[in-house]
Amino acid sequence: MILVGVDGSTPSRAAVKWSIQRAAATGEDVIVAHVVDDEWGVVSYRLLDEVRVEAEALVAAEAAFARSIDPRVTVTTTLRDGNPMSELIAVAEDADLVVVGTHKTGFVRGRVFGSRSLQLAGGSPVPVAIIPESPARTRRGVVVGVNESAASREAIAFGADEAHRLGEELILVGAWANPDPAEIETSEARRRHTALVKSRIESVLLDARRQARAAYGDLTIRTRQTNRSAAETLVAAAASATLLVIGSSRRETAPTALGSVAHDVLINLAAPTVVVHAAGAPRDTVPERIPERAAK
Repeated sequence: MILVGVDGSTPSRAAVKWSIQRAAATGEDVIVAHVVDDEWGVVSYRLLDEVRVEAEALVAAEAAFARSIDPRVTVTTTLRDGNPMSELIAVAEDADLVVVGTHKTGFVRGRVFGSRSLQLAGGSPVPVAIIPESPARTRRGVVVGVNESAASREAIAFGADEAHRLGEELILVGAWANPDPAEIETSEARRRHTALVKSRIESVLLDARRQARAAYGDLTIRTRQTNRSAAETLVAAAASATLLVIGSSRRETAPTALGSVAHDVLINLAAPTVVVHAAGAPRDTVPERIPERAAK
């Protein structure tokens, strides 16, 4: 089952369309979900009732739009009250994939707190697809960010499945950064360090290729490595891709926080992007309210 969060925006419609098209190919059902944001619980019951009437109309309209895309897909709806991302995470317990739209397509350096798609990707128990409102153009290939983590292996598996299903090539991408001259004093030491890191990335990419090949022997697979930052590399690789898949490792101390690479990729979203976590990774619910300094 695919759960798609809607709010009536154009990116939300893009998420609905993407979900229906995927469901039509996979045989999955789609649940259209909307959450009435209760504004920290201070909205009066009378006003909340009025907002809920509007929300019911919105959900009905979005469900009708979803069914118009492909009548073969079974579409149901759910309407909830509370923190939008907390509620979507709760509903996601019964889903296989959660999908939301986003306006974010610009370049932002550093950490931007409060983006709702980041909260969802960090806290969801299942993979999250974040769909930008991007111009219609030809896209090719499924790009997967690769490193040595367990989350990366989950991303490779998901990406290989999608590439096989879509008849696309699988592009495995690894990145290694040049050493900081301030940390390694001599040029010879820096050269040896660079060679070691590059060799390790090559080994990781080889293992990733083997994993994908074991799943689908006829899959077309390419590998790519750069010495740019991982986030910058993935954003560039995804610019013309059908799909980007990234893994994000959960931490015991901050189980709902995305890693820095996943965070920066989502802030600079260049293509439909799926975030997966390692199986059995620690997870908790998102906080009741995170101060929002970035629009969804």
